[in-house]
Amino acid sequence: MKRLKTILLICLLAALGTLALLPAGGCTVSIPPDTDWATRTSAATQPAGGDELQALLTAYGEALVKKDRARFASLLDPGSPDFTRQQLQLFDRMKDVPFAQYRIALVSHTEPQPGTAIAKVSVAWTLAGSFSGLPEPDRTAFTLVRRQDGWKLAGDATQQALGKQRNVALWDQGPVAVLSGGHIMALYHPGQEATARQLVSEGDAAWPRLTQALPGTSLPLIPVLIFDSKAQIDQAFPGKWQEWTGGAARMLGPAPDQGGEIIVDSALYRQTNTASPGYNGKMIGHEMTHVVLFPEQATVTPPFLVEGLADFVGGEKQTAMLRQKLAAGERLSPGLDELCQPSAFQALLSTEAADLAYEEADTAVIYLEQTYGNGRTLDLLREFKRREHDHTDQKQLVDEVFRSVLGTGFSDFENRWTRFVLSGNA
Repeated sequence: MKRLKTILLICLLAALGTLALLPAGGCTVSIPPDTDWATRTSAATQPAGGDELQALLTAYGEALVKKDRARFASLLDPGSPDFTRQQLQLFDRMKDVPFAQYRIALVSHTEPQPGTAIAKVSVAWTLAGSFSGLPEPDRTAFTLVRRQDGWKLAGDATQQALGKQRNVALWDQGPVAVLSGGHIMALYHPGQEATARQLVSEGDAAWPRLTQALPGTSLPLIPVLIFDSKAQIDQAFPGKWQEWTGGAARMLGPAPDQGGEIIVDSALYRQTNTASPGYNGKMIGHEMTHVVLFPEQATVTPPFLVEGLADFVGGEKQTAMLRQKLAAGERLSPGLDELCQPSAFQALLSTEAADLAYEEADTAVIYLEQTYGNGRTLDLLREFKRREHDHTDQKQLVDEVFRSVLGTGFSDFENRWTRFVLSGNA
C-alpha cells in the first residue's frame, strides 16, 4: 500500500500484537477490557430482585434482535419521558442492523431506595452473517424503577455508577444502514452510501489475493463501521486513536469466532480517493488481512511478518529507500533482526524509520512467498503461536522457528533476503 509521507504513522504495538504501526491503511487496534469497572459483590450482599432485573435486560436485547418496537417500548418507564424518547429514537436508528444476538448481562446492582435500582451491566452483540462469538463486552449502567407491572428501564446511570460516560456507538450518531457484499458487511450513516458501496467492492476485489497468500482462509462477513469523520471515531473510541490514514482493524476478542471489525473514517477515505487513487483498495485488503490474522498472532510473533503479509495482500511494493541504503552499505536502523522483537515498532520515532521498517517487512514477506511458496508466512505465524509459552530468548526462538518451518536459520534468511532486494526482484 502506498504510504502517505505527510503523516507520521506511529501507533503502539500492544502486548498481543493487536496494535500495529500501519503506514498503509491505519493501524490495527485492540481496546482492552476495562477490568476495574465494577466491584462484584457476593450473592449474600446483593439486594433481592436480580433475576427480575436480568429478565428485563434479556427482554430488551431480544426486542432489538426481533425488531419488536412495541415490546421494546413496554420495557421503558413511562415516568421517564426523556429517556423513553431517547431509547425509541435509538431503536429506530438500529432497526436495519441485523443483530443475531444482543446480550445485556447484569453484573451487580444496588437499590439506593426501595423500588429503584442501579444496575451495572455488560453489553455485547453479534451480527447475522458475521462472527458468531460474542465480543469482549462494553460496560455501562442503567437506572431501573419498579412499577405495578414490574421493573422498567428509567435512565442511563453510567456516569453515576462507573464514573465515565457511556461509550458512543455508530447508531448513537445517526441512523445506520447496512450493505453486504461477498466478504464485507458495511454499516454506515445514509450519507455515506457511496463510501459503503466502494468498500464492499474493494473487499470483494481483495479476497482472491488474500486467499492466495493465506490458503484455506474462510471467514464470515467482516463488519466495517463507517464513521462520517475522525471526530465521530474519537467519540466512539476516546483516546484510542492517534494519527491515522482512513482505516484500522480492531480485534473483538482472542477466540477465532470473535473475529474483528474494520473502522473507517469516511471523510479521509473520500479525500484519499482524489489524492491517492488506488490507496483505499490496498487499505481494505491490508485491514482484512489483519482480521484474518488476529487469532494467529502471539506475544512472541515478529511484527514484521504480520505487517509485511498485510501489505503483501494489499499490494504494497516500495523498496527505493531500502535498496539505496543496502547498496551504500549503510547499517539499517531498524534492521530486520530488530523487527523480530514484539515491541520493535514502539521505537519507530520518525517517518523515515517507519517507512524503512515497512519496506523491510514488505520485501521480507515477498521473498518468503516467492521463494518458499504461498502460505509459508502463515506457517511461521502458527509456529510462533504454538511456541508462545516456551520462555525461550526471542532471538533464539526466531532462529529455531525459521529452521523448523523454512529449513534455514534467521541469519541465513536475512542474508538471502538482502541479496534478493539488491537484485531488484522485490
